Amino acid sequence: MKKAFTILLIICALKLDAQITITASNMPTIGDTIRYSNAPIGVLNFAKTGANYSWDYSGLGISSQTLDKYQALTSTPYSTLAFTGMPIGSIGVKVADSIGQGQAAFKNIYNFYEKRTNAPSKWNAVGTGFTLSALGLPAGGVYSDKDEIYSFPLNYNDKDSTTFAVKTLLGNILFSLGYYKQKGYRINTVEGWGTITTPYGNTISCLKIKSVISEIDSLVVPTASLKVGFPNNRVEYKWLSTTEKIPVLEVVGTELAGVFTPTTIKYRDHFRAVPPSAFGPKVKFSVDIASGKTNTDTFKLINKTTPNFGTAYTWTITPSAGVSFVKSTTANSTNPILVFANAGQYTVKCAASSFAGNSDSTAVNMITISAASSITSSKMESNIAYPNPVQSNLHFVNPAFEKSVCRVFNLSGQLVIEQLITNDLILNCTALPSGNYTAVVSGNGQLFYHSFIKE
Repeated sequence: MKKAFTILLIICALKLDAQITITASNMPTIGDTIRYSNAPIGVLNFAKTGANYSWDYSGLGISSQTLDKYQALTSTPYSTLAFTGMPIGSIGVKVADSIGQGQAAFKNIYNFYEKRTNAPSKWNAVGTGFTLSALGLPAGGVYSDKDEIYSFPLNYNDKDSTTFAVKTLLGNILFSLGYYKQKGYRINTVEGWGTITTPYGNTISCLKIKSVISEIDSLVVPTASLKVGFPNNRVEYKWLSTTEKIPVLEVVGTELAGVFTPTTIKYRDHFRAVPPSAFGPKVKFSVDIASGKTNTDTFKLINKTTPNFGTAYTWTITPSAGVSFVKSTTANSTNPILVFANAGQYTVKCAASSFAGNSDSTAVNMITISAASSITSSKMESNIAYPNPVQSNLHFVNPAFEKSVCRVFNLSGQLVIEQLITNDLILNCTALPSGNYTAVVSGNGQLFYHSFIKE
C-alpha cells in the first residue's frame, strides 16, 4: 500500500510539472475586457528558456496601465470594413487613441483578429482601422495575406512560419491620399515551457513562444510622388497560459548578433495605482482668464509642464458638452484655446506622457461661465412690421430679423406663437384668433415690441 501511494505521488508530481497545450479556446472572445501593465525597460534577460523552466520576473515595474476591450466588428467605428473582405466574427481591439500630432494624427486605432476554432485552428491578424485627422473619415485595410499569429494546438518544440500582407488606405475608397503597406513573414517557435512569476501572479503554467518577424513597411502617396520603404524587423517573446487569454508577459524588441534588446514590455495585471515617474513630466497649468461669457470669451490654457520636450498632452474638460477647441487647437495641443456654449463651472485635467513616464493634474471648477446677453436695449416700434391690422402674414422690414425667434403674446400675457421668422421676413399669423397682440423680436442687439391687431 505504501509503495502504491508513493507511485501515486510521483505520478501527481509529474502531472504538475507537465507542459500545457494552448488552443484557440485560450484566446480572447468578444466581450472580454483584460487589463495589462506596461513596464519600464530594465536589464532583465528575456531570452533565457528551456523545458520545465521557471521564469521569475516579479521585479517588473509599472509605468502605465491599459484595458483591452475585445469588440465585435459591428461595435467599432469600422463596421464598413466587413463589406471589403473582413472575416465574419472578426474581433476588434483598440490599440491606441492617437498616434502623431495635428492633421497628420491617426485616431481610434484598431487591430482586428480572427479566432478560428475549426481546423486549421488559428489566431489571425486580419485587418486594421483608424481615422486620419486630415480627413476625419474612418479608414483601414483588410489583410490580403493573413498574419497567422498562432497555429493551434501549441506545444513545446512546435515551429511554424507564415507570410502576411496588408495595405491600409490613407482615406477611403472615395478619396485617398495614398496607402500604407506592411508585408513580411513571421517564424514562431515554442522554445520553452514551465512556470512564470510576474507582479500579477506566481508560478503560472505557461509556454514560451519566440516570434521572429521580418517586415517591410511602405508609405505611398501618388499625388506627391512619394514612395518610402523601411524595415520593421523585430522579435517577440510571449508567455502564454491557459487562463489569462492574453500573454502573461509580452516583450518586443530587436535582436543583433544573438543579443536581444527590449523596446516594449507589458504583462497581464490587475488594477494598481501607477506611481509617478521620478523622471516623467511634472504637470502644471493655468488659464489666462478664470471666468467669462458663453459663446463670446475665449480661454487659453497655459501649459507649464516640465520638461516639455518630447511630451504629449491630453486635455479633458468636464462637463464636456458645449466645449469647443478653437483657433486650430485640439485636445492634444500644448496650449489649447476653448469656447464654452453652456453656462456653469468646468474642471480641467491635463495628462502628460513622455518616454520617461506619465502624470496628470486636475483643477476642479477652474473656469466659470455665465450666460451672455446680446440685448443692450429695448423699444416699442410700430413700423417694424406690416400690415396692421393683419389677416394672414405679418411682414417684417428689418433684415436683421431674418431667422430670429418671434414670440407673440395676447392681452393676457399668454405666449401664443413662438417661431422663426422666415427668410422672406414673414411670420404666419393665420391661426391667431381675432384680437390685439404684441410681437417681441430681437435684432442688432435690441429687443423690439410691436403691437398689432389680428382681424
